Amino acid sequence: MNRVIAPGDRVIVTPVKNGITRKSYKATVIAWMSSGKLKVQPDGDKRQMSELVNSDDVKKLADKPA
Repeated sequence: MNRVIAPGDRVIVTPVKNGITRKSYKATVIAWMSSGKLKVQPDGDKRQMSELVNSDDVKKLADKPA
């Protein structure tokens, strides 16, 4: 598994807000933004909007499927 996060990879997001860890969720990476954040599509409801997350809050689970 490549250690670099790339579009299409599966990740787990653990958001931290004001020093408090929020509930983790699984997502698929859509793109890297020029600001250094990741645009991800959360699992579950496909109507759910993609969101920008801090790359420090993301851990890679698997590479993009072949």
